[in-house]
Amino acid sequence: MKTSAQKRPPRTGLLGQHAWFDGTFIVGTLGLALGLTGIASFSPAMLIAVVLIDTWLFANPHVVATFTRIGASLVHVRRYRFLIFGLPVIVLGGVVATALAYEISGLFTLYFIAQSYHVARQSFGVARAYRRAGSTQPFQADRLSETLIYMVAAWGLLARCAESPKTFLEYPIELPAVPTQVAEIAGVATIVCGAWWLWRLAHKALAREIDWRHDGFVASHVCANLAAYIWITDITLGWLVINLWHNLQYLQFVWVQNIRRDAEKSSERTSTTLFWKSARQYICLCLLLGALLYLAVDWVGTQLLWLGLPTVLIAHFTLNFHHYLVDGVIWKQHRAPSPCSAAARG
Repeated sequence: MKTSAQKRPPRTGLLGQHAWFDGTFIVGTLGLALGLTGIASFSPAMLIAVVLIDTWLFANPHVVATFTRIGASLVHVRRYRFLIFGLPVIVLGGVVATALAYEISGLFTLYFIAQSYHVARQSFGVARAYRRAGSTQPFQADRLSETLIYMVAAWGLLARCAESPKTFLEYPIELPAVPTQVAEIAGVATIVCGAWWLWRLAHKALAREIDWRHDGFVASHVCANLAAYIWITDITLGWLVINLWHNLQYLQFVWVQNIRRDAEKSSERTSTTLFWKSARQYICLCLLLGALLYLAVDWVGTQLLWLGLPTVLIAHFTLNFHHYLVDGVIWKQHRAPSPCSAAARG
């Protein structure tokens, strides 16, 4: 006689039963981020090399990947005309105002805090995507896991603020002053939440109800944030861990969404042929347009240096913050019945 555990349908991941993708997404990205950061820690020259690799191979394509979700037809352009043409002007105004009021340190402070929130939102969305994919029941949020995702990110940011670093990527930075006691309280609360999550995980494992994809992703988020903000004392190396991890996961997540969208229109469905055909097109598009976009923004910033402002930085931060805001809109509007419809904001 079959047990209830044996009767339970197998859990699926972001690409259905293709567990290789989930393993790469959860473990591979974290391992690569930690490995590259370890290499960067050997010398200033290696740090520069890894930052360049991150920028050209992951960060720039990551920004372009956002716009592959919007689409390239005139219908999509009209639908998102404010996001494409209006929002950049507003973001530019905010970035210029920040630069005028707080100079370069203000720009990097704003970026550092915004990225921390942005990454947490991405993890929240991905965790929900796994939750939907791994259940045949109506969606129910996992409040404990979601709380842990935000708490570990908040603890990390507060701990970094309490350290009061003066430079970041060799630029000045002035994070908000946070008493050490506040960071320690946040740390204790996060550890308690994490212990509760592990206790529940152990019970799920004993009952053979564990979803290794969802719970493994939450664990990877916790590890990435602890490494970036708590275990690594250098702010730049810590940032490199979370930035690499975030960029790598975002590129893969968008690719999954595009695969699912294309599979709905193709008789190949989610075949191996469709995987690699889509991957080649996606990688080439993101690499090429990412490089062109970076060079164009850099050129515009350079041409405006006569204004006496850090216009190169203003141009790049405008692009980056615009991407954050666009993400918050398009992932909500692309919801569908698919397991991944609760897409990540990141």
